[in-house]
Amino acid sequence: MIICPWKDIKKYAALLPGIEEAFDAVNALTVYENGAVHPLSNGNRFFVCALTTKEPDVAEAHRKYLDIQYVVKGKEVMGWADLDACSPAVPFSEEKDIGMYTGPFQYYTITEGMCYVAFPEDAHMPGRHLDVPNDYVKVIVKLAV
Repeated sequence: MIICPWKDIKKYAALLPGIEEAFDAVNALTVYENGAVHPLSNGNRFFVCALTTKEPDVAEAHRKYLDIQYVVKGKEVMGWADLDACSPAVPFSEEKDIGMYTGPFQYYTITEGMCYVAFPEDAHMPGRHLDVPNDYVKVIVKLAV
């Protein structure tokens, strides 16, 4: 897991092939249209979400793509656990590249302008709150592993 300001994400280019293209494309957006999917090269993509946070429940993990989640407006709490410490809650779907897990989560507040990278070994629970719900907008970048 990496947590950093979005403006610094390109420092991790050696670990994140395709991040430079994604960074430039995300920064070129002038409108954050909820649900809009933007293709990138090599099967990579990013999409925009405008949502309301939820209470913690189960986390997700992916095998084919890593997630870079960038909070554009508002804030969210993200739960994290080492996938090896988690138990499957829903069987992994190869087709959708997602599995759902329960585990001993640690929680991090991700504020506007911040992002985090979830690798395949990271169970992550995005879009949560620990007190009251709040609205947020984020961009999720999917980069092939």
